[in-house]
Amino acid sequence: MGKFEQVLVLEVESAKDKSKETEGGKYRRDSPWLVEAFAKKGVRSNIVFLRNGDTAESLVKANPATAFLGRVNPMDYSEIRLEEYVAMLNGLKDAGVLLGPDAEHMDRLGSKMILYELRDTAMGIDGVLLHDFAALQKNEGEIDSIIPVGSPPRVLKMLRGSTGLGVWKLENSASDEGNVLLTDAYTQTTDEIPRDDVIPRFLALCQEDAISMPFLPLIKDGEFRFLMSRHEVLEVVHKRPVDESAFTATLRSGAVYTTIDLVEHRDMVDAVVQWSYDIKSTLGLADVPYWWSVDCIEEEVGDGGLKPGRIPSGNPGRRLVLSEINCSCLGLVADTSAEAKAKGMRFADMIADIVLKD
Repeated sequence: MGKFEQVLVLEVESAKDKSKETEGGKYRRDSPWLVEAFAKKGVRSNIVFLRNGDTAESLVKANPATAFLGRVNPMDYSEIRLEEYVAMLNGLKDAGVLLGPDAEHMDRLGSKMILYELRDTAMGIDGVLLHDFAALQKNEGEIDSIIPVGSPPRVLKMLRGSTGLGVWKLENSASDEGNVLLTDAYTQTTDEIPRDDVIPRFLALCQEDAISMPFLPLIKDGEFRFLMSRHEVLEVVHKRPVDESAFTATLRSGAVYTTIDLVEHRDMVDAVVQWSYDIKSTLGLADVPYWWSVDCIEEEVGDGGLKPGRIPSGNPGRRLVLSEINCSCLGLVADTSAEAKAKGMRFADMIADIVLKD
């Protein structure tokens, strides 16, 4: 990265992710931290807003010897549509001036489809199924694949969404085999509805393929979140639900976040790092994201012990199962504590070190 004299952090002015902590409340909370981190490395940096008509070619022409870092939640804006933003990222990548994010990472790793693609890998689990949108639309027995009558609980997930949106736990009713109990991870509510009504209700929320998978009961004990830059784990957070009946471990649902000691859990951390290298070949990726999180739920390993290649949890007798990957525009810190800025600045410094070495 020695050829770059400047790093521009890209934002969209009309986005709803601005922080009052920033100058004039104009920017994302973490963008100024990244600007400061790059400046510490001797590279000029600034935040610029994307405008109508901006392209990779126009940005490169107007900013010679410059690298670009996108901090835009992928969606349509008045200034730039999603497809235009993706084309811009691809163009900057082709020009060799993109620090991140990679549009391919956003599309593949950021989708719940990744749980299906990685079902046979170290953090995969048996029983992950892909449900084609056309089959869901027909609604002719597809529900029996999603949750067979008499089966243990399963989870139905739409491919995009956050904070539990479009994630449903389905459980066969004990009183009426024609009904299922539907627990919505987003609203934290449970309804008993006819089996045939599940898919129409789901398609009212999203019009796309979906996946289903076994329900992992140890979600009651929470999730591990690995915050990573490329292949380096910067922090591990344990997210514990507000109570054992909760079906999600998000701040929105009241989960408690606790930072895990990396040295104490070195075996688990090292195994996740190795997994991050392994998935590059599995998925045919040239690299992994500059900033991403890997969320995992635990599973009991059983009497046979941990199978070769599986990833051990920090808790004895358990392994890690992939729950979700976030990489589109992950914030550097989620909490609002007094220590958050110092932590975010530390992460920004580490990210700057890693991406400027690439």
